[in-house]
Amino acid sequence: MPEELLERRDAPEVLAPEEALVPPTPPEGLDTALYEHDERASRADLRRQIAALELELARLFGSAFPRQGIDFSVPGLGGPRLLSVDELEEVRDGLAARAKDVRLRLNDAGYVEQKNRELIEAMIADPASHKWIRVYNADIGEPGCKNWHAKPKWGPLGLMMGWWRVKISSGCPLAEGLRPPSPLMATKRQRRKRRRRSGEGPHARSAPPIAHATGRAHPADRPKALWGDFPLSELVVVIALILLVVGFVTGAAATLGVGLVLGALAGVELAAREHFAGYRSHNLLLAGAAGMTVFGLLFVLTPLSPAACVAAGAIVFGGSAWFLVGAFRRRSGGAPYRIKP
Repeated sequence: MPEELLERRDAPEVLAPEEALVPPTPPEGLDTALYEHDERASRADLRRQIAALELELARLFGSAFPRQGIDFSVPGLGGPRLLSVDELEEVRDGLAARAKDVRLRLNDAGYVEQKNRELIEAMIADPASHKWIRVYNADIGEPGCKNWHAKPKWGPLGLMMGWWRVKISSGCPLAEGLRPPSPLMATKRQRRKRRRRSGEGPHARSAPPIAHATGRAHPADRPKALWGDFPLSELVVVIALILLVVGFVTGAAATLGVGLVLGALAGVELAAREHFAGYRSHNLLLAGAAGMTVFGLLFVLTPLSPAACVAAGAIVFGGSAWFLVGAFRRRSGGAPYRIKP
């Protein structure tokens, strides 16, 4: 073996790969940002704070259901990119302000809902002191369409007698599909022909088919007044009856006249509502009311003779009847009259 191989030479010490790439201290004279400002710890801490705030917003969102109008969004600062420390601090501050605002809103909503629950208890205890007040499920932070309404019992009679109660609704109405088209009212000749042919052989021709109306008012739809569920017509009728009784007892003609006028107005309003909705026809009643109104106005306010006033009232009666029949035919799907809905 050669002697040079047996000789031991001093070789330099070999460093580990980590120590070779990142020395423990920077070389002298090399002041780089990598060693002076290491942002990794700050960025990790900011991301942890942002994640905690987002989790808090998610929990607030779950506790706020079914309340509406509270903003739980987490806006970004642009497209996908690596945010700087300043931008991370901006996101954290925005989330902190958003969480604080949501907590305040939920506290305010909880206070209002508690007051509404106390109002419901007071309404049930004393309905007469909370007349016509209605509280919904949304006012106490609960889902659904349930509501508590302080209203008189038995309509106008309860209103006059002071019988108040709290009515609790049954909840949300069920979903309704499209109604089947209602058939037109058969004529008398068609009904008689069907009865006559019902006993013939199998080859007998059936009655001509009756067309179906589409988009027309259904007979089961009772028309509602313009003022909704408030019993205005019933109140007017009650007042008219009271005035009639008082006028009859005292002999006051003016009181009797006002009672008759109020009663007539309530009846004409109900008849017009049902007629123009296609629910039930009142051709003669409405036409007679129009003719009598014109006759009375001409007889009282003009110097015309009674015959001329009667002729004018008859003309108005005929024109009104023709117009009312056409209007009811259009609303009912072609039926010229309908006695029962």
